[in-house]
Amino acid sequence: MDWHLIVPAGALPAGKDLSRAREVRLRPGQPIEALLPEGRWRGKMPLSPQDILNAAQALTNHGLAARNRELAQGYVPLPGGGRMGAAGRMGENGLLEITSLCVRLPHEIRDAAAECYPVVRGKSTLIAGPPGSGKTTLLRDLIRRHGLDGYQVGVADERGEIAACQGGRPQLDVGPRCDVVTGGDKAQSLMMLLRALAPQVLATDEIGGGAEIGVLAQALRWGVRILCTVHGGGKADLRPRLNPLLGPGGFEKIILLRGVGEPPQVVGREDV
Repeated sequence: MDWHLIVPAGALPAGKDLSRAREVRLRPGQPIEALLPEGRWRGKMPLSPQDILNAAQALTNHGLAARNRELAQGYVPLPGGGRMGAAGRMGENGLLEITSLCVRLPHEIRDAAAECYPVVRGKSTLIAGPPGSGKTTLLRDLIRRHGLDGYQVGVADERGEIAACQGGRPQLDVGPRCDVVTGGDKAQSLMMLLRALAPQVLATDEIGGGAEIGVLAQALRWGVRILCTVHGGGKADLRPRLNPLLGPGGFEKIILLRGVGEPPQVVGREDV
C-alpha cells in the first residue's frame, strides 16, 4: 500500500516507508500516526477533514458510497486482508460523515507459532491478548501448521483478515488443507463449515457473540478441535464471556499475548 498516494503531499516525509506498519491512524487537525514494529511514529503536518475523506475514497478505490452497509458496522475490509475502521457523525443508515480513520494492516509472519505449536498441536486453543498484540498473525500460522500436519481446517474469516481471499484464493498462507468462508455472519459461516466441509479443526477470529459460541460448543461436542482469538487476558478475565467453552470438553489451552510486537510476544500458556 503506497501511503504517498493516499495522504496529501507533505504528510509523509520523503522516503518514509509505512509498508511495515500494523496500524495507521488519520485524524483531522492531527498528523498521520503509524504503529511500526519499533514503536509509534507520528508525522508533523496536520490533516484536514477533506484529507481524511480523500484517504477513505482512495482506500476504497473511490467506491466509498457503495460501502455504506459495511461502514454501518464501523469498518470496510480492504484488499489483502486489511481493514479500514471509521468514526464520525452517525445517522439512521450509518455514518453520514467520516472524521477519522484507523487502518489495520495484516503482516504474515511465517513460523510465528513455531515455539507454541508443539504444545497446542491438535488441541482446542484460545489466543488471548489486547488489540494489536498479533492474535490473528499467530492464529494464521497455527492454521497453516495444522494443515501441513494433515488436518482439514475450516476458517470463518468474517472480515477477510485471516486468509484475505480474492477470487476465491487466499492471499495469505493458511496452508494446503484449508477451506475458507469469508464475509457474512460468523456463526452462520461456522455452521456452514461444520455441516458441509467436515473439518477436523474449526478456526475463527475475535469470538464473543452468543451465537458463535453456541456453534463452537456444538463443534466440540462433535469432536472437532477449535482455534480462536479473543480480546482479553487469562481465564478469570474471559470466563464471564466464554464460560460454555472454558469448562470440561472446551478449550484445552490458552495462549496469552502482550502489548504489540513482531513476532507476537507470548507471555504465558494456561491449561484449561
